[in-house]
Amino acid sequence: MTRITLIALFSLIIMSCSGPSEPPEFKQITNIEVTKVMGKTAYLNADAYFYNPNKVRMTLKKINVDVMVEGKKIGEINQSLKTKIPAMSDFKIPLDATFDMGEVGFLNSIISILGGKKVKVHYTGHIKLTYHGLPIRVPIDYDDEVRI
Repeated sequence: MTRITLIALFSLIIMSCSGPSEPPEFKQITNIEVTKVMGKTAYLNADAYFYNPNKVRMTLKKINVDVMVEGKKIGEINQSLKTKIPAMSDFKIPLDATFDMGEVGFLNSIISILGGKKVKVHYTGHIKLTYHGLPIRVPIDYDDEVRI
């Protein structure tokens, strides 16, 4: 009798401790700016906005995003974090990236910097979250035009 009660109680606990109902939603990337240019390397900062539709908090562990300009991969965002994500709310993640302007074309980059030309930036990759130790992967696929 005790064994059946323990199995039933354990099953009930397992079923009630399911993970989040939906992964956080990627909304947009804003405040994109080139903060520094050294030689052929440029440093880019931006803010990524998400919405957590769940009634539970999560923890952001890793950002792994490729940055492409005009169809060419010019850099990556690889950050390891331990950021708490609030339940049922919007949240912002700061992104830092470096990229090689030589991949886009050095002359095109100089013209862009001097003339304030807009370039198409594409972000693709994922972020990794955890909920009570369970990993969750959220895809990112976003296009924007940035004035350098």
